[in-house]
Amino acid sequence: MLRTSIIEIIHLEEIDGKVLQFQLNVDWTIDDASVITQQILSKISVEAVETIQGADIYCVRFKYGVNELLLNIEEYSHACWLECVTEQDIAALQAIKVLLS
Repeated sequence: MLRTSIIEIIHLEEIDGKVLQFQLNVDWTIDDASVITQQILSKISVEAVETIQGADIYCVRFKYGVNELLLNIEEYSHACWLECVTEQDIAALQAIKVLLS
């Protein structure tokens, strides 16, 4: 298991204005998803509204102000990304990008 104090975003890339894909400074598995989620959500000062876990994907819905976004962690592709739920959430995603940069 990962320790929360060592997790950092080392690369952040905006895709299509609706997705922020990021890489972490540690190797991780799906078993680490809750620790990764806790660290990322604490950086943007929000809490999870809903968590859905599958065999190789972990998805967390959260609110940032009045906007809803998703944090996705997928083991198979070893990918982590934030995405807008609707077009109206794009400004919130941009604000989060600044916080995580």
